Amino acid sequence: MNLYLEQLAQSVTTASDLESLTRPLLALLQEMTGLDSTYLTKVDQAAGYQQILYAMNTASLILPEGLKVPWGDTLCRRAILQQRFVTQDVPAIWGDSDAARELGLQTYVSVPVYLSDGELFGTLCGASAVQTEVEDKHSKILQLFAQLIAWQLERERQLLQQSKRAQEAEHRLHGMSLLAELGDLCLLASSLNEVLKKATVLLQQLPEWPLVLPFRQHTGQPELLATPKLTMEQHDAVYYLIRCYSQKAVQQKQLLWLCDGSNEAINAMRDILGLKPIGPVACITAESHEELEGGILLLSNQDELPESTLLHSCSYYLSLLATRLYDQSCLEQMNKELSVHALHDPLTSLANRRYLHESLQRTMAQKKRHGGQLLLAFIDLDKFKRINDDYGHQVGDAFLLALAKRLQAVMREGDLVARYGGDEFIVMACLAADDDVELATSRLHAKLMETTSGTLIYRE
Repeated sequence: MNLYLEQLAQSVTTASDLESLTRPLLALLQEMTGLDSTYLTKVDQAAGYQQILYAMNTASLILPEGLKVPWGDTLCRRAILQQRFVTQDVPAIWGDSDAARELGLQTYVSVPVYLSDGELFGTLCGASAVQTEVEDKHSKILQLFAQLIAWQLERERQLLQQSKRAQEAEHRLHGMSLLAELGDLCLLASSLNEVLKKATVLLQQLPEWPLVLPFRQHTGQPELLATPKLTMEQHDAVYYLIRCYSQKAVQQKQLLWLCDGSNEAINAMRDILGLKPIGPVACITAESHEELEGGILLLSNQDELPESTLLHSCSYYLSLLATRLYDQSCLEQMNKELSVHALHDPLTSLANRRYLHESLQRTMAQKKRHGGQLLLAFIDLDKFKRINDDYGHQVGDAFLLALAKRLQAVMREGDLVARYGGDEFIVMACLAADDDVELATSRLHAKLMETTSGTLIYRE
């Protein structure tokens, strides 16, 4: 007995996993009981089968590892239901068992292996083709071995849970690092396209998303920002998915997922792309004032839904960036328009008095440094007030606008036409240092006289 205890102690203390513990226990159990075969099974009650994981066999009775049998009529199930864990005469007790009859079983022992939560893992069994006397102490040893196996299973389950928690923590930490990097990009970025491309590179680090495709919304249609090695058919599939998911994501205010495999069109696209027919599809959207600006399409090859908090945060960051860039663009446009209004006459769009004064200062400073002359022509429309009085201000405005267009049409590039007051205009013309001032003045006078002469036909 001391030898058996030494073997048991060595098995328990040196075992690193279920197999390294179970195999010595099966050999020891067979040696102590004299049974032909000892084995450990795993029971899947939901699937309805029992499978032999590890076995110790003699030549007279072979129960192969990996053997699967229906759970409903096994001797193990009968033993549990009847609480009969030692059967010295199998044919007499369970003569209706086809499996026992085919194997020629005479003696059979079995104890269940339960986990700490009461779940049935499997059974620890022994069998013999000849009647073998199993003593009461052997039954207790069988139960002890089953308990040792249960402890090992529980330890492995806890280790697996710890490893899973550690992986989840690492994944979250990686996600936080990714978000921090994306946040920095969004804070400094001047282009949504640039950030979408860089965000794609970051998301490609996540193993759960093997296909990550950035796109920008352009004139109502998606446009890929990165061109992976896809066939024309695959490109069509990608554009279909983007059109399908991006608009729905905006409408429903959330990331979209497909996991039930009910959409045949989507499944066909996934097949074209070489992905599993049933798997998550996510669409990160960058929105600005409820309008889609762009986004990232992600396709997973996993069966389960990947963690989505990271993707929601990415979508939030990208939408903030899209909104900031849109508002910034609007502000720049408004500033540009304000600048135009501040320096131009609202009726004729000519330079106003302020623009003229600033241009005069700049031009005179340039001429002082580099030489050259500057001509100024003052145009005053005599009796213009009579047009307003006789025909109304609408006709008067049309007259001023027509004159402004004529003046702009005849002046050279670089010359300036400004509306100085109500019916007063100034033309500024620049001359080079070697130009004949008198000749240039005469020509400018003649040109302006011709331009401001003629007939205006007004039509409402």
